[in-house]
Amino acid sequence: MDYMPLPKSGRLWKSKADFFRPFRAAASGSGQNITPLYDPLQRRVADDEPKLKELNASLAVLVEVFPDVEPEVFREMLLNVSEESRLELVVEAMRKKKAEHVRGLHRRKTKPTTTPKAVNPGQPLSASSLELLIEDTFRSETYIKAVRQVLYEEFPRLSHSSIKAVMAEQNHSYTLSRSTLQHLSSRAWRLSFPQLWRSRSTSRPVAEHPFVFMHPNGQLAVKRTGSEQLDRELYDLLIAPAIAKQRREQLEQDTIVATKLNQEEAEKAQALFDCECCFDSVPFEELAVCTDGCHQLCFECVRRTVNEALYGQGWARTVDLERSSVRCFAPTAREECHGPVPADIVRRALISSRGDEDTWNKFQARAANDILVKSRLPLQRCPSCNYAEIDEIPPFKCRRALEIWQHIATRSPAALQIMLLSLTAGLVLFTIPIIAFLASIWLTSIIYSPITNILRASHTRIHQSRRGLKFICLSPTCLTITCTRCLHPWTDPHTCFSSSASTTLTTLRTTLEASATAAIKRTCPRCQLSFIKSSGCNKLVCNCGYTMCYVCRSEIPSREGYGHFCQHFRPNGGRCGECEKCELYGDEDEAGVIRRAVEQAEEEWRVRKGEGVEGTGGNDRARKAMVEALVGKGRERKVWWESWLDGAVDAVAG
Repeated sequence: MDYMPLPKSGRLWKSKADFFRPFRAAASGSGQNITPLYDPLQRRVADDEPKLKELNASLAVLVEVFPDVEPEVFREMLLNVSEESRLELVVEAMRKKKAEHVRGLHRRKTKPTTTPKAVNPGQPLSASSLELLIEDTFRSETYIKAVRQVLYEEFPRLSHSSIKAVMAEQNHSYTLSRSTLQHLSSRAWRLSFPQLWRSRSTSRPVAEHPFVFMHPNGQLAVKRTGSEQLDRELYDLLIAPAIAKQRREQLEQDTIVATKLNQEEAEKAQALFDCECCFDSVPFEELAVCTDGCHQLCFECVRRTVNEALYGQGWARTVDLERSSVRCFAPTAREECHGPVPADIVRRALISSRGDEDTWNKFQARAANDILVKSRLPLQRCPSCNYAEIDEIPPFKCRRALEIWQHIATRSPAALQIMLLSLTAGLVLFTIPIIAFLASIWLTSIIYSPITNILRASHTRIHQSRRGLKFICLSPTCLTITCTRCLHPWTDPHTCFSSSASTTLTTLRTTLEASATAAIKRTCPRCQLSFIKSSGCNKLVCNCGYTMCYVCRSEIPSREGYGHFCQHFRPNGGRCGECEKCELYGDEDEAGVIRRAVEQAEEEWRVRKGEGVEGTGGNDRARKAMVEALVGKGRERKVWWESWLDGAVDAVAG
């Protein structure tokens, strides 16, 4: 639509020539009063070239085939190959040398900043276009020139080289480049002098944008930039939010006026009802009734009660978790009323105050969280939102005989393979005894429950090892990838409890590492040199000449020498039963020493932080995982047959 300013007073047109003069001037290119504006309801031909459409189609296919790679890798590769068989050449290069081309540019699923759009406007969304954002596609020359011109006029104080550099980094996207340039303009030294006496806010009103036009009636429109795609982007970025805000404000005002008129009409008709909580008179439309005693409560009391439950101390006595609603809180009831207020009425009461559903959504989210906690189900939670899923072990499913054989032959330990060959030979020679033995094991596992628990524990370990540590949140508003051990965002490659962890966990890790190191290292009291013995006897001589015992860490005088150690002959080995001296070639249990030192340091750290010896709080599981990662969970195994059992269950379980 085009806007043409009209004269304020007098006759509009004196003749037919005056009526057509502005349009003739606009057609000839000499008109100065015609402002070309963008009409979102008018469909125009997209400014994509045929070559550009082909590149975008190939890019969409590559993103679908390799969803874990950033689209910028494919853009560079598509431009560097010939037009003939372009897609086939890139796929073949990625198949052979993927690591060389990607070089760490892995794509991880995050919350999208913009709505995914199809590459070709007007075409239905396909599976590939759902994974490819419009900011990642190839841009036409018309769009790039239009974006450059708009940014030049919007940021006149920034250099053109800076604007071009930001555009090249953001794939010439106006939306992404604009946010970066706003940050640069707020820190530019040339802007500090004009803004000494005014606020340094980077956000300007929409009407001050050089390509936004305001009608005399207050409506906003976008001036045409020469690119249909950029016009639509400016409209969605600047005009659409302003229009939506105006509509919300208008709706709120209309709601207030309608409520006031309804109140006046109800007073005239004497159709008001008394609230049994605040004893105020309200119309029927603002009245809530419980399902048990039919107690009348106004919407204002419902809103205050819900807000007190969410942000105060009244959650336990206010919320009915069985129905995800609010209990009746009428003080006039003779006996305690157990009937809740219907959930749809509570929702209507909360929405009617502010016109949004934020309070209702928070109420439902907290109620759902309490229900999950009371259910005592094994849950795996997302650290970034309220999403949770049941961490259940799938039922045991036996593989086929050929798959079991292939798994044992290729991936099982050598001991299990030897045992399988022995069992196969025994099965051939002694079929009936083997069948009777297996039947007895099966009956024993049914009758004797500890065997079933051992098999279930082995199945749980196999499932956890197959699942890994990566947890993907499936909430559409979160989509965060975290680690189940350290509960921090997942990065490739991922290291648990790295420097990106919280300050509390970083302090704990430093304490545990220091305790583990101090438990096994030895320090010379003369020169303060620290060392660890890798081999040899327990009589150590430092570089400074100090001689000490590696076991008891005491000094060995020259007159004592090897007499410090046990000299008795032990034909059967083991500890000496005649003296309590240190052993010359005995090695201490470093794994046990480290574990005891780490556990003691963890208990002291918890007491120092005020959490008690047992430890409470949301980071308790993360601390236990940190201890296991530092000491080693596998060192807790004392039974020799557990590895064999896990190998057998891994081979049989599907």
